[in-house]
Amino acid sequence: MSRDAASFDRLYRETADPWNYETSPYEAEKYARCLALLPPRRFGRALEVGCSIGVMSEAIARRCDSLLGLDFAPTAVERARARRIPGARFEVAAVPEGWPEGRWDLIVLSEVLYYLAPAALDEAIRRVVDTLAPGGVCLVAGYLGPTETTLSAPEVEARLLAALSTDRPDHDIRRDAQTIWIAAAFACKGAHS
Repeated sequence: MSRDAASFDRLYRETADPWNYETSPYEAEKYARCLALLPPRRFGRALEVGCSIGVMSEAIARRCDSLLGLDFAPTAVERARARRIPGARFEVAAVPEGWPEGRWDLIVLSEVLYYLAPAALDEAIRRVVDTLAPGGVCLVAGYLGPTETTLSAPEVEARLLAALSTDRPDHDIRRDAQTIWIAAAFACKGAHS
């Protein structure tokens, strides 16, 4: 990983909203368009990896019975908890090693996977595949601009969707993109192959 939890936590301590998630029209439009890729239904259990300060979490939680948001920066998790989002809880955890138990009807991975080293990405993808519930949906989004990462958003999206497609051949994929971001929602129509 190009940046560790301590460097992200320092960033959140120095700036309450380092990427202007709360005030940016760009971020608001991206969240809305990403969530519009989801099937028009309610989800039971949702997992958001890399929840940051919980801005996108609020919109996700409105579509779910329960949401677990994970971030490896404790200060970000504190800010997400301070939002007091109904049905949501937030924990400090790094993936793939801190991947939570259970099956998930919705897994959201927004602008997070390319921070993982290739081997860790492979393990995280395996966990997504193994824990996505029958009929579940995985939403992945990524930034296309310059990052301090080894892998790019298109690379991690392709690897994730390929693994999911192999395991769940009966599926739909919906996509959206702007010049600066891409997103895809993988919707399973059945159980594991």
